[in-house]
Amino acid sequence: MIQSLTLWHILRRGWWLILVGALAAAASAYAIANASPRVYRSTARYIVSPNLDDAEDADLFRRSLDTLERPSIIATYVEVFKSQRIWVAARESLDLSPSDVLDYRLVAVSLPEANVIEIAVEGGDPARARDLVNAVGREGTALVRDLYVLYDVTLLDGPGVPGAALRPQPLRDAAVAAVLGAVAGFGLAWPYALLRGGQAARRR
Repeated sequence: MIQSLTLWHILRRGWWLILVGALAAAASAYAIANASPRVYRSTARYIVSPNLDDAEDADLFRRSLDTLERPSIIATYVEVFKSQRIWVAARESLDLSPSDVLDYRLVAVSLPEANVIEIAVEGGDPARARDLVNAVGREGTALVRDLYVLYDVTLLDGPGVPGAALRPQPLRDAAVAAVLGAVAGFGLAWPYALLRGGQAARRR
């Protein structure tokens, strides 16, 4: 007769399956992460504000503030910063060929509830990622100032050379894999413990 199993019975009889599953998954994830190419991320933030030099009177300044509250203004700026035109201009300003930036990715987003745009570049060389962020910010700022003279785009937080890779992160990946491996091991331990329990019951 096969007996019902408690968690204690499963752990006592199949603990080694859980341990093996966790260790095997963690070791595999760590090895894969270590062998994967490193990707670094450099980030800059720009703030959009009324251009006081072009606000000739109080009414114009007030209307520029009201317009800035519309999501379309910041959304348009974001699209400009992440456009192919700006990316190509930034690349060319650094004397880089298309193949030099083939594995680099540009991201531009607006921060919630703020007139702030965040620009980031991800790639394999941390210094080049930083240089590309600076170039994108420079080229994008020049263009949007020509498009909307009532607003100014100012660097808020400049990019730095990232010291740690964005991905992969071997220790984090191994920890997550260990948990998943333990869960898989528990899934194997349950029928194993059930089988062992049935065998023990028949011997009695």
